[in-house]
Amino acid sequence: MDSYANYIALVLGNFGLVMFILATVIALFHKIFWWRTLSLSEIIYRWFSLLPLGITSLYLFGMHMFYPGYIAAILGWANSPFQFEVAIANLAFGLIAIISFRASYGFRLATVIGTTCWLWGNALTSIYQMAMNNHFVFDVAGPWCWLDILVPLLLILSLKRIHRPNP
Repeated sequence: MDSYANYIALVLGNFGLVMFILATVIALFHKIFWWRTLSLSEIIYRWFSLLPLGITSLYLFGMHMFYPGYIAAILGWANSPFQFEVAIANLAFGLIAIISFRASYGFRLATVIGTTCWLWGNALTSIYQMAMNNHFVFDVAGPWCWLDILVPLLLILSLKRIHRPNP
C-alpha cells in the first residue's frame, strides 16, 4: 500500500508534467488514428489547452485554495492571503483554457494571450528566484517552470498555424 502512496505523491507533485505527457500521447494517437479529421496544429492546440493548461490550472486552483500552507511550504515561501488570488487566477485561466478546446479563433487567441502573460510571468519569477536568490527548490526550478514556458509556446505556434488570414 505504501508504494501506491508514493506513486500518487509522484503524480500529484508533477501533475503538470503528467498532463503534458498525457496530452502528447493523446495528440499522437489522435493524429495516427483520426488523421483526416483535424490538422496537427488543431490537435495540438486542443489537447494542450485542455490538459496541461486547463486541467492543470484547475488542479492548481484546488491546491492554492484548499492547501495554501502546504503549497507555500513546498515553494519555500511564507503563506499569505495572496494564495487566494493565485487560486482564483488559476480557476479563471483553467476554465477559459477548457472552453477554448472547441472555441472560435478569437476566443482561443484571447486565451493564449492571457495565459501566456500569466505563465511566462510565473516562469520569469522562478528564473529570477533562481538567479538572484539561489532558490532552486524543485517546485520552483523543476518541470513547473519549464512547462510555464513550453505550454504557451506550443499553443502560440499551433494557433499561428491554425489561423488562415482572410484574402
